[in-house]
Amino acid sequence: MLRAAAAEVAAKQATTRLADAAQSLSGLFAINKPPGISCAGLLDYFKRNVGRSHDAIPFAEHFEREHQLRQSGKKIFRRRYALALRVGHGGTLDVEAAGVMVVGINRGCKQLGAYLSGSKTYLANARLGASTDTQDAEGLVVGTGDAAAVTAEAVEAALPQFTGRISQQPPMFSAVRVDGKRLYEYARGGEPAPVPVRPRAVDVHSLRMTYFSNPALGQRSGQQVALPPRVADYFAEGRYRWNPDAPEMRVGHTMAPYAHDPRLPALQLFVRSGGGVYVRTLIHDLGALMGCGATMVSLVRLAQGPFRVGRDTIDAEDLPYIDRIISAMRHADSVIQQGGVPPTQS
Repeated sequence: MLRAAAAEVAAKQATTRLADAAQSLSGLFAINKPPGISCAGLLDYFKRNVGRSHDAIPFAEHFEREHQLRQSGKKIFRRRYALALRVGHGGTLDVEAAGVMVVGINRGCKQLGAYLSGSKTYLANARLGASTDTQDAEGLVVGTGDAAAVTAEAVEAALPQFTGRISQQPPMFSAVRVDGKRLYEYARGGEPAPVPVRPRAVDVHSLRMTYFSNPALGQRSGQQVALPPRVADYFAEGRYRWNPDAPEMRVGHTMAPYAHDPRLPALQLFVRSGGGVYVRTLIHDLGALMGCGATMVSLVRLAQGPFRVGRDTIDAEDLPYIDRIISAMRHADSVIQQGGVPPTQS
């Protein structure tokens, strides 16, 4: 009985130490967000498990739970947290997107505004010949077009129209708020936005095509940049796996099974932009200009401000360990102080 009481006291003391240590965290760090989980879902994992170290819920288990919640189509309600941590991020990445996500803890949240509007670098892969309601491969095909005659030269000639200060219409499947609701909430409910959503002026600093192939023409140019292994594995499996026996893609089909259809022209873009740019919309608009439609099939944020993927990021599996968070925050301070590009500059 005494042993049980002592164990209970020790557990309470450990919980108190954990709470004190976690709540004393304050600053910025960068995480390499994996595809398949929302930014909110990733921060939820952090807030529920920081400091739990080896006793934390395995990230793979949390990842699967988040996937099931999204598949249910129901609004996700998250339980209250035991620790009173203030946590935020410096710019949303879509669920299927990967790469650098800057996270602020407590006083660090005050610095996140600069990253929302600051420079970002992306690597995007796309397919020509189809457009979807979400403008990425998660959506339903809403239009198809003949891309057999599209050449690398034609795409290259069109890119300057999407460089500099451009006007961009936010997609319906986005986190833009209208009358207190996110646009994606209206879209998922089959409702139009209650008021027109106006185009926004955004800055695309540079736009470069690194790779293009069109099997109908036997044309291939450039060198395709390989995706990080974890991202490449994700998009090679499950609903993205290409099945040579798949029926011909039609309007109403989900695009994901056709993301690697070798019959569709493919292109890869390297994008440097300011805040607020939707890369999938940029690709959608490029496809419309080409007259055949285009859909983004993968996106990696390679850099955000001075932070580079891999070099300056930790992984989702590191989030339960306070020592790794402290180390990541110290590294972030060093990156910013030792010649890092200020986040508000390109």
